[in-house]
Amino acid sequence: MNYHIMVQDKFLDSFIDDVYAINEEASNVFWFRGENSSLSHVKTNHPVEFLGNDKKYWEEKLSSLKPSDTIFVHWYDIWISKLIYHLPNNIYVMLWGGEFYGEPFWYHQWLYDTLTLNYIKEKNNYPQIKFTLNIINLLKNIKRTYFFYKEKQSQYKQKNKLVGRIDYLISPTTTDHIKIKELYPSFKAININGFYDQNFDRAILQNLSSKKNYTTVNILLGNSAAQTNNHLDALEVLKKLQNITVYCPLSYGGTQEYVDMVITRGKQLFGINFIPILNFMTREEYMEFYTSIDIIYMFHNRQQAFGNICTALTMGKPVFLKNQNTLKGYLDAMRIKTYDVNEITSSKLIGIIKESKESSKNNYEILKLSISKEKRLSDLKVLFTEIKLKHTKKN
Repeated sequence: MNYHIMVQDKFLDSFIDDVYAINEEASNVFWFRGENSSLSHVKTNHPVEFLGNDKKYWEEKLSSLKPSDTIFVHWYDIWISKLIYHLPNNIYVMLWGGEFYGEPFWYHQWLYDTLTLNYIKEKNNYPQIKFTLNIINLLKNIKRTYFFYKEKQSQYKQKNKLVGRIDYLISPTTTDHIKIKELYPSFKAININGFYDQNFDRAILQNLSSKKNYTTVNILLGNSAAQTNNHLDALEVLKKLQNITVYCPLSYGGTQEYVDMVITRGKQLFGINFIPILNFMTREEYMEFYTSIDIIYMFHNRQQAFGNICTALTMGKPVFLKNQNTLKGYLDAMRIKTYDVNEITSSKLIGIIKESKESSKNNYEILKLSISKEKRLSDLKVLFTEIKLKHTKKN
């Protein structure tokens, strides 16, 4: 039996649908962390269990597993990885990104650009040695800073150990496998191709307008209110552009204080041409919204917003990414053109938009082989079949 341990998120309904679509529901169980409530993004009609967040209860549930059962983890954070670390079961992790790149917090400061990092440090009382003539206060400050860094290093060592327990990483990109290995030397998991629904098949069904006279270019900034979007730094780059409207999704993934701050700064720079998106959209609504967007601008330093990026490329829309983003390396390897976030200029926007429309057919053919529903379901079926064969050989 396959047991899926899942953190509640918007794309897991479609994953469960995929399991049913390939007729594998009898051998898969879905356990969600947290409680079932009106705030949950999990809306599936298929049988699932909400197990709460009580550690002892989870330990009891996990103790009921047979050694031959397989554990799939959808968000491999420290909390769940400590619970399953000593179990004899094979562990498969579906890559999200933040569980490796954002945890432990503060250790991965490379995620943030200067303005965003300064904001985070200020709001989270980040300790820094500040010289003062008051010797007692100076010593207290040095001591606090020393133990802060020592604790972060300890958390990293723990995370490195836990990451080493993973047997298989399920990811569409080999670039992330390489990046995780760089960050965590204990990581020795085998990479398996697989992915969630990236909206490819929905995107090709959208009726796109043949807009020719661009009085204003609509730019989508980021994919959520997560601070890894580096909104403040991105806005500083975009402010040099003329005749643009910036749409900024902020409906999930961050604190209200951060959302308010981004909105304030966006309004200061762009006035009514900064439009925050504060209501959560269904996939269908988001696809429709995407038809009005001309350019996708992602300022992440890590892999993030894969679905948004694939949707844009399928629709023939230009995508701007950081060079250090592993998704850029993944797309470059497939010969799908993306653009450098730091090289965006008003004079080139219209040309880039037209260029991307012309390359949309090529992108479609490449992505069809990589992330279409047919490919996604085929990979998932192969994965489950191989797991069954392993169990058969053991028995």
